[in-house]
Amino acid sequence: MTRWWGPRGVRASVTMAFAVLALVLSAALASGTYFSARHLLVEQRERTALRQAFADAALVRDSLRTPENQVSDVLGSIAPPAGATMYVHRAGSWYSSSLDRPGERLTAPVRATVADGSVGLAWSSLTEPSSLVVGIPLPAVEAEYYEVSVAEELDGTLRTLALALGVGAALTTLAGGLLGRALSRRALAPLLDVTGAAVRVSVGDLDTRLRETDDPDLSVLVGAFNHMVDALDERIRRDARFAADVSHELRTPVTTLSTSLTLLQRSPGLGPQAQSAVRLMADELARFRRALEDLLTLGRLDASVNEAELLVTDARELARQALAVSGRPAHLLTTECHPGRAPLVSVDRSQMLRVLTNLFDNADVHGGGLARVTVVDQGHHVELRVADEGPGVPVADRERIFERFARSGRARAGTGSGLGLSIVAQTVRNHGGGVWCADHVTRGAEFVVRLPRADPGAATR
Repeated sequence: MTRWWGPRGVRASVTMAFAVLALVLSAALASGTYFSARHLLVEQRERTALRQAFADAALVRDSLRTPENQVSDVLGSIAPPAGATMYVHRAGSWYSSSLDRPGERLTAPVRATVADGSVGLAWSSLTEPSSLVVGIPLPAVEAEYYEVSVAEELDGTLRTLALALGVGAALTTLAGGLLGRALSRRALAPLLDVTGAAVRVSVGDLDTRLRETDDPDLSVLVGAFNHMVDALDERIRRDARFAADVSHELRTPVTTLSTSLTLLQRSPGLGPQAQSAVRLMADELARFRRALEDLLTLGRLDASVNEAELLVTDARELARQALAVSGRPAHLLTTECHPGRAPLVSVDRSQMLRVLTNLFDNADVHGGGLARVTVVDQGHHVELRVADEGPGVPVADRERIFERFARSGRARAGTGSGLGLSIVAQTVRNHGGGVWCADHVTRGAEFVVRLPRADPGAATR
C-alpha cells in the first residue's frame, strides 16, 4: 500500500504543488481580508456605541436634574437600543433597564476609568457573543452611566465573512489543483507519446517514429528517439541479413554433402557398421539442412523482405489446403462460423500454409498427433485452432516455446531445429495477428492463430 507521503509521479507532484500554492495564497488573502474587515467593523461598532451612549447619557443626566425624578423612572422612560442595557450607578446603588444582567459585573472593565472622571470603552466576554461596554461619568447629577451592547449583529457579520472567505479559499485551492493537473497533463503529453512509441518499438513495430516538433525543448528528445529507432532497425536488419547470408552460403556445401552421402549409401561394398554410420550422418545432415532452410526463412522474415503477396482468402479453404498438402485427412477440419458470412483473411497463402503445416508437424512430433483443426469466426478476427492429443504444454513454457531454438521440457532430443514455432510467430506477427498456446478443453495443447478479419472488397497486393 502506497502511503500519501511516499514517492509519487510528476503529475501528482505538480498538481499537489499548485494546490498547496493556491492554498497558501488564498489563506493569506482570506486572513488579510478577514482581519482588515474585522478591524473596520469593530471600529465602526465602537463609534456607533459611543454616539448612542453619549445621547442616552445626556437624556439620563437631563432627567435626573429634576429632583423629583427617580433613577428607575428615568431608565424606564428611555427606550434602550436593540440588544443594549442601560445602568446607572448613583449613591452606591445600581439601577438597570433590565433585570436579566447584573450591572456590577458587566461594567467592571470600565468602572475604574469612569470613577477617575473619564469615558471608558471596553469589550466584555461575560456575554455570548461578546458585548461592548461604554461608561460615561455624570458629575452634574453625581452619577455614572453605563451602556452594555451585545454585539450580535457584528458577530453574525464576522461569522458570515469568515465562512465566505473559507469557502473561497477552498474553491481557490481546488481550482489551483485542477489547473496544476491540466498544465501537468499538457506538459507530460510529449512524454506519453514517447512512452507509447517505446512500447510499440518493444513489441517489434520498428516503423514507429515521433512526429517532428517546433518546440526547441522537445526537438532534441524527438530527434534522439527517432535516431535510436533508426539505429536499432538498421542493426536488426543487418543481423538478419548476416544470418540469411551465412545460411545461404552453407546451402552449397550441405547440398554437396547430401549428394555424396547418397552416392555412398548406394555403394555395395559398405559393411554394417559403415552403413549405420552413413545412415546416421544422412539423418543428421537432413536435420541440419532443415535448420538451414528455417534460418533462411527467419532471415527473410526478420529482414522484412517484401516477398509477401497478400490475397483475401477464406480461412476454411486455407485450412483444407494445409491438411491436403501435408497429407492429413480432411475430416480433422471443423468450423464455427456465422451462416452466410465467410471467415475471410488477408494473407500470403504460401506463408500461411507453412504456418499451419509447422503447427501440424509440431502436433505430430511433440503432441501425440494432430487431433483437430478448427476455424472460428470471432467477428473482427478469425482464429485457426490446432489441437493435439499430447499431454499439453506447461504454463511456464507456453511463451518460451515460440523463441528460437527453444523446446518444451517434454520435447525429445533431435526431433527438430527448434525454429518451427519461431517461424510461425514471426509470420503471424507480420500479418498483424498473434499466436499463443493454451490447454484444450478436453486434453492436449491447442495453438491458436488469430488474424484480422478482411473486408470482402479489400484490395490485394
